[in-house]
Amino acid sequence: MTRHESDLRSAFERATDGSGSPEEVRAAARELVRELENAGIPPEKIIVAVKQACGVPLVTIAGDTDALADITPSKQVFDLVVRTVIDEYYSAPKFQTKPA
Repeated sequence: MTRHESDLRSAFERATDGSGSPEEVRAAARELVRELENAGIPPEKIIVAVKQACGVPLVTIAGDTDALADITPSKQVFDLVVRTVIDEYYSAPKFQTKPA
């Protein structure tokens, strides 16, 4: 586990138990996304790495309707992490162009 993965795991655990803040977990998620993106990791693999770092299941069973109604702190914080990962990944320019 890299330092950024470990930082995200710790921030995620603190946020779900109430001793951490949403901003702390968002900052840790952004750092991990930048690290993985700079290493050339595609977005779908970044999501997998984030799930692993947070210790959440990689797959939700389609028939598991309880998973869709999950409002636990862990699910709420992970939803925040996923939104942050997507925002961070797609907010940065992916290539540089020269002015015409």
